Amino acid sequence: MKIYKSSDINIPRDLNLTELLHTTAFPIPESHLIASDSLTNRSTTLGELRDRAGRLAKGLYDQLNPPDQARWAIVLPNSVDFLEIFHAILWTGGVVCPVNHALRYSEIGPGLAVARPHFVVAYGPVVHVVEQALDFAAEMLVKEKGSWTRPRVISIVLPAPGLKHISSDFIAATRLPVPHFDDTSIRLASIHLSSGTTGQPKGVELTHQNFVANVLQLLAFDAPGGHKMFHPAARTVAFTPWAHIANTTAPLFLGPYAGMLHHAMPVYNLEQFARLVGSVQATSFQGVPSVVLALGDSDVTAKYDFSAARVIAVGGVPLKKAQLEKLLARAPWRLCQAYGMTEAAGYVAYQEYDEVLYDGCTGKLLPGIEACLKQEGGVEDVPDGETGELWLRGPNISRGYAFDAEANERAFPMPGWYNTGDVCRIDEQGRVSIVGRTKDLIKYKGFQVSPAELEVKRKFVIAIVPTASVAKRDEFINELAKSAHEAQVNEDGTLKYAVLTSRDIARETDIWVVEEYVNEAAFDHHMSLPSVNAMRAWMGENVGPKPPTMHILTYPSDSFQFSRQQVNEHTDPWIIIAELNYMVGGVGL
Repeated sequence: MKIYKSSDINIPRDLNLTELLHTTAFPIPESHLIASDSLTNRSTTLGELRDRAGRLAKGLYDQLNPPDQARWAIVLPNSVDFLEIFHAILWTGGVVCPVNHALRYSEIGPGLAVARPHFVVAYGPVVHVVEQALDFAAEMLVKEKGSWTRPRVISIVLPAPGLKHISSDFIAATRLPVPHFDDTSIRLASIHLSSGTTGQPKGVELTHQNFVANVLQLLAFDAPGGHKMFHPAARTVAFTPWAHIANTTAPLFLGPYAGMLHHAMPVYNLEQFARLVGSVQATSFQGVPSVVLALGDSDVTAKYDFSAARVIAVGGVPLKKAQLEKLLARAPWRLCQAYGMTEAAGYVAYQEYDEVLYDGCTGKLLPGIEACLKQEGGVEDVPDGETGELWLRGPNISRGYAFDAEANERAFPMPGWYNTGDVCRIDEQGRVSIVGRTKDLIKYKGFQVSPAELEVKRKFVIAIVPTASVAKRDEFINELAKSAHEAQVNEDGTLKYAVLTSRDIARETDIWVVEEYVNEAAFDHHMSLPSVNAMRAWMGENVGPKPPTMHILTYPSDSFQFSRQQVNEHTDPWIIIAELNYMVGGVGL
């Protein structure tokens, strides 16, 4: 087996995340500010976080008597409270199951069924949604014959009637003693939800060692350049959900350890974000595709103070040369590519601050991570220089999925090795290039070809219909669902159908109707159907005529089904919500 790696690193097995919170990579005082937020206008220093988390842990432990490794779902926006409760739960020996608070009950429910929490800590205004989600999860587990006792719900930030509240009901006078474990590789820290490619969430089990390893890997990677990215003067306006792994490791663990400040935005808005960049004097930026494109096209960098900007880390942003040049001209930042996943507790490969990479490359493997490239569906190495399925091994790699032996068998084909499903190249310097995903490969004359390596042109029709309000948008989507279902179930030639909205705040009332056909004749047949004509007539009467806009999207495999969570995590710059699932031969309602 040919194994690629960049450098070695020593990761202690007996250092847990609560102990990590009580040490630092740099000499910083306890008065050093590490977090603030726009939800409650609170801020916290390193010393205050240690004190509040320890006292909350003591109160939770004394009053609730949770079993060791109890699972706690937390459903709340990015905030100082999020940081405190996450660390308090870890301090008690618990396992955190973070859930995006903005989801609907039918989307939260499957995640709760996966994690099966003993307790739920919920943002007061969404407690009613969480209660519905618990009902939904219970019904799912009955059908799956899974065992689960309904968890106790506790409110946070804003109280909810009839529930005990964090922190007023649980803050103790003293801290719970800091725990110690000889082997943190067997101590779960979180169950993070990952949508993967199956349409249903999986619960990725991440240990204390996984997170500690990724923190130390990132700092070790940044050290040769003089710690230009992760250091006590680094400041970030954090807007992507902390429930998602892409923004868990940095603000919750790397931030306190390296002394980095994270200002938490509960909801993203470009103008508010830019204003905060100036007030926080942000140095580091998250390169979410839609935000990267918006920053390149908008004048907000001129209206507000971006002078402190130093680095913008991006992953999966397909920037053309002109777009890149426009972005880099907006502020004094460098663009650094990054590659990661939930199963790696965050990050796998990163571009060095001063490194120049060729197109398509995401940077070197982080220290301590080993990789190999395998032929699809097998254990044989691919020839040198060719693409293959990326398998990973290292101290930050998950041990598996919660309550899912079948998924574990598929994802971990050899002891210690995780099959990412990503198709990659790795050069001799350990630099990774992501080509596509195995499930997206097209077979052509015996060869496996990735759409990311081709100009794949298929016929999509997208009608963009601006609507006046959210209510009108929902009505429109519902009407489309009815007509589309009549038109497309078992309709020959129709491959996929979805209704989407844009990530762009300025276009949040736009509706994107996506249809794909095998050829033009199939499209013409579809447009001639009575139900389609009825739908078009309804659109004309209720929304107003709008000429269709053509848009080419990368072709996913026929079995690919998007849930809302998957589309939220998708790297396409325009797509945010799939109101209908992709489904071969019709729609999923």
